[in-house]
Amino acid sequence: MSYEESKERRRANLGFRTVMDLGMGIFYTVIGLFLVYFKAFGTMPVPTWIAYLLGGMMAIGGLFRFYRGVQAILQSRKERG
Repeated sequence: MSYEESKERRRANLGFRTVMDLGMGIFYTVIGLFLVYFKAFGTMPVPTWIAYLLGGMMAIGGLFRFYRGVQAILQSRKERG
């Protein structure tokens, strides 16, 4: 495998990872917020502290993944231009 092929493969993998970071970040954030929202109205048979802890961790993790995806997009634009 030549250097150019290797570089192109890394670029394709980076694009896939960026899309996954954005998509999963939105997914985790939404699921975390739904968990907190539904527990606030008493529709889940889970202890309150577990629902809030899990929902908060999922929302924070989702926001971090989304941020990492945005940073990768900005970094790739900076390298191109």
